[in-house]
Amino acid sequence: MQTLKQMLESGQLFVPCVYDCMSAKAAERSGYKAVFLSGGAIAYSQNGLPDMGFSTADEMIAVSDRIVDCIDIPLIVDADDGYGESPIVVYHTVKRLLKAGVQGFCLDDASGCRGFERKIAAVENGTGYSQKCISREAWLAKIKACVEACKGTGCIVIARTEVSDLNEAIERCLRARMLGADMTLVCRAMRTLEDGKKVAEYDKGWKMWPDVYSVNGVPNVELEDVKELGFNLVTFHVFEKAALYGMLHCGMEIRKRLDQEKTGPFILDDVAVKTEVREALSFSRDKWLSTESVTDTQKKMEMLKSIP
Repeated sequence: MQTLKQMLESGQLFVPCVYDCMSAKAAERSGYKAVFLSGGAIAYSQNGLPDMGFSTADEMIAVSDRIVDCIDIPLIVDADDGYGESPIVVYHTVKRLLKAGVQGFCLDDASGCRGFERKIAAVENGTGYSQKCISREAWLAKIKACVEACKGTGCIVIARTEVSDLNEAIERCLRARMLGADMTLVCRAMRTLEDGKKVAEYDKGWKMWPDVYSVNGVPNVELEDVKELGFNLVTFHVFEKAALYGMLHCGMEIRKRLDQEKTGPFILDDVAVKTEVREALSFSRDKWLSTESVTDTQKKMEMLKSIP
């Protein structure tokens, strides 16, 4: 298996956001070369809470560890703010991520209200889609801690800034790169291709484009356009949201059939028995059953049955 770093060196990666082992396995079976564990998705799927900083480092690392164990492609993680104000705490968080087998992660400069709910703060202060952030110096100290923790590992450090001013965002990214960050991400201030061109004018290294979405089938950016600007990692949250949409659609169809026709839930072309679904859900069952310890146990059970 190629490492994440090797993949990024050879071209652009288009990576779906996931939230657990099943979604990660679905992405792998769909042919994607890497997956991105979304911080917001952890809040939703693990705790049933909005993305407002409720998740803990333990929860994020536990999910990361399980996903790494069940797929054969690299995992990138949204590590939020490192789950602590001190660079020492961030250093410890990164070491735990490395132990779990993560090959890349984002470290941002956000503070206070996080995620989708930051829109509430934006409405109150009248500045548009914004996020409260820590000082440049405090964030850079965390980035330095991340770089130190990852020395000699090949893990990709993605310096992510949430500041809403594009010039300040570029300045923060350049300083983070000087400290050794492998990649940068301007999350809030970069909304259009023109913004991306300005970022690329000053920041010449690897860059991540935070999300690609479409309206009426028209994407907000084309992959080839951002690739030419040095954005060799592109994520999309539609993958995780499509899983929820699929469950809602399936559930409502079954409920409708039960209410109107009083028939059982055997609809949707027997989704549960489709080959691709069964294979994805097997989670390498045959490998586990063929291990020596299991085989020995089976033999012993057969021997016990033969005893009169």
